[in-house]
Amino acid sequence: MKSLILAILAFCVAINTYASTYGAKILKDNVKVKCYSDGRKEWIEEKEIKILSREGVKEFGEIVIPFSHEHQKVEILYAYTVLPDGRTVKPQKNAFNIVYPPFQAMAPIYSDLRYQTISMPAVKPGVILKYAFKVETVKPYMKNQFWTTNFFQSVYPVEHATFKLSVPADKKIKIKEYNFYKKPVIKRKAGRIEYFYELHNIPPIKEEPSMPPVGELAKKIAVTSLSSWNQVARWYSELAREAVEPDNYVKETTLKVIKGKKGKLEQIKAIYNFVAQNIRYVGLEFGINGYKPHTASSVLKNRYGDCKDHATLLIAMLKVIGIKGYPVLIPTQGVPDMDVDMPTPTAFNHEIAAIKLNGKWLYLDTTSDTVPFGELPASDQGRHVLIVDVENQKGFIEETPIYPAESNREEFIGNFTVDNSGNLKGNLLFNYTGVYAHRERAILSSFTTPYDEKQFIERTVSSVIPGFEVEKFKISNYKNLNKKMFTFLPTEAAHYLRQEQNILCYSTLLHQHTQD
Repeated sequence: MKSLILAILAFCVAINTYASTYGAKILKDNVKVKCYSDGRKEWIEEKEIKILSREGVKEFGEIVIPFSHEHQKVEILYAYTVLPDGRTVKPQKNAFNIVYPPFQAMAPIYSDLRYQTISMPAVKPGVILKYAFKVETVKPYMKNQFWTTNFFQSVYPVEHATFKLSVPADKKIKIKEYNFYKKPVIKRKAGRIEYFYELHNIPPIKEEPSMPPVGELAKKIAVTSLSSWNQVARWYSELAREAVEPDNYVKETTLKVIKGKKGKLEQIKAIYNFVAQNIRYVGLEFGINGYKPHTASSVLKNRYGDCKDHATLLIAMLKVIGIKGYPVLIPTQGVPDMDVDMPTPTAFNHEIAAIKLNGKWLYLDTTSDTVPFGELPASDQGRHVLIVDVENQKGFIEETPIYPAESNREEFIGNFTVDNSGNLKGNLLFNYTGVYAHRERAILSSFTTPYDEKQFIERTVSSVIPGFEVEKFKISNYKNLNKKMFTFLPTEAAHYLRQEQNILCYSTLLHQHTQD
């Protein structure tokens, strides 16, 4: 009896731990994927989710299934909630909706992505959500080719997961397991080959600050029918070929931008700064609204674009001055680095550009208006990339540089005097380079009033000289990416030095540590 009680208590503790830590548990996640020789694909997924706490209600009460309006169609096979007493509750008809993503209103040229949503009924701790859906790729992204990735593991515990892949027997594919070792059950029938994987009791991935992306840690399967990255490069070259051609409007604008600039390097820098600071970045991942970029002219007229539109306009404007630019497909640090053995377009979530300068690749990311020419955001550094030669329809696998630590500096230089009354006077200079300059420009650009700016400077100075009040200060022209980033201000702190009997007391200068 005592053993039984202890077992029950242990079970209850485990349930409570799951509830407080994860909010939900995936009881079943069964995926069936059927691929066709022409590139069409069917994805059928069945899920059962046990809700353990209010966090689980918040996370899974609204089911969201993204799909491409142009390339795919979605069908809900079933959806219902199982109550603790076994009764089932089905969603009302108006609980099923196809909605536009939130960015649609501010960027109407992006119309490909849709969300199929299901508002699940009677969701509370203790219920089980059951639903299944089918997504058909009816218009292949790449003719006669397919690829897919299935995640067995996530930040939630998974009790049972399966993945069944069916491909034509005469189609060569690459299939690769990540972070687990288990051979699939393989069957051949009716001109097709089936691969079946089954996993049990998959632990959740614990989220931690500055951790690698979940996709890099998770147990997953990747499949591709592509045999080389040149196939990806040729495909994207066809999509981008017309878009990167400058029309008269792009040519006229480019000539205005470079007016008075001497030398090619100064002209390139002027074009970079123009695109970075005049084309509003709509932060969509590569491929989320389709892969075909809009024409350079339309991006210039609309004055906004996603990453591939930024790269397209930059390349078109560079072409006007006789500089060849290259689209660069890149997985940023928020996603797994590309596996050079598994060519797929979905290896990337971002696009930048590159030029050849003095025989070396120079990477250009204009999606951030705080990163100067010749530098890269931290998220772009140390990543494998596919550089696309649109003209010759071929690609190059390269790796972006990692800038040395000494190029990222946050420093202060002070000159101070203390009078006989213990009052401190002098001046303080803050210098920023690299990622610290990027951050400082971004923060200052976000302020809407001089008061906000002053408050920020006071907090910065107080981290060095406690109790200091800012009266005057000078900030470099942080909106000019060609200028260095600094803040200069005269300093004055009353009674900074004070005498206690035979001891002089003062506050030491503090050193500020910056975290991600």
